[in-house]
Amino acid sequence: MSQIVLKGVSYSYSLGEGSSLKALKNLSFSVEKGEFVALAGMNGSGKSTLAKLLNGLFVPSSGEILIDGLSTSDENNTFEIRKKAGMVFQNPDNQMVATIIEDDVAFGPENIGVSREEIVQRVDDALEAVGMNEYRKRSASKLSGGQKQRIAIAGVLAMRPEILILDESTSMLDPNGRKEIMAIAKKLNEQGITVINITHNMDEAVLADRIIVLRKGRVAIDGNPKEVFSSGLLEACGLTLPPVYALGKSLEQKGFVFDSPALTEDELVEGVCRQLK
Repeated sequence: MSQIVLKGVSYSYSLGEGSSLKALKNLSFSVEKGEFVALAGMNGSGKSTLAKLLNGLFVPSSGEILIDGLSTSDENNTFEIRKKAGMVFQNPDNQMVATIIEDDVAFGPENIGVSREEIVQRVDDALEAVGMNEYRKRSASKLSGGQKQRIAIAGVLAMRPEILILDESTSMLDPNGRKEIMAIAKKLNEQGITVINITHNMDEAVLADRIIVLRKGRVAIDGNPKEVFSSGLLEACGLTLPPVYALGKSLEQKGFVFDSPALTEDELVEGVCRQLK
């Protein structure tokens, strides 16, 4: 069975006085264990709503979501689902609960009754995974935005999740901070964790195995990065091609020939240099 399964999922926000806003409309797709999926779309497409549904923070208005076979609509499954699917939000300050970094990372395991010895090990492992071990005794208030987001990820990792959901987790960071967080996400994925990255940044989407583009609450495109970027549908969804891919297509019009569309700077440079020799 797939690790994540959506069956005809819709979600509506109540606006009061009997009116509502339908954010998601009849979504059906699945995600396999170990996939790196980018859920992309412009503001209002429904992607952040979907993130909260995957973590059990929201319950579908209709349809069903299964996480490892557990329905998110059954409140008896909520605790287990949130252990399996950890979420990192846009603003790391909203996730921090302790002043000292190692205490913050330990907060989740402490609240589910993990033994002290196990907590120490989990904190060590989580801080090592995000490259923040040397900061463990420092105050979170002294960290940069990118460093705070690393600690937020560490706090989730200390819960030993099987799925990591990044809900626009890099949108408040500078380019270097975004690269650092995406590098950590890629590393964790290579270690077997399923990653769902909610984003509107196509430079981030390039890193995924698969991109699912939402438009007005529906799946508009679903495929690997090269399939999605060559579909000709991104602009209709309010998104733009990654600069490297767009430059590669422009060079093709000037006579350069690439074995396949370049998705990274290294691929583009290698293709151009090969033809200039």
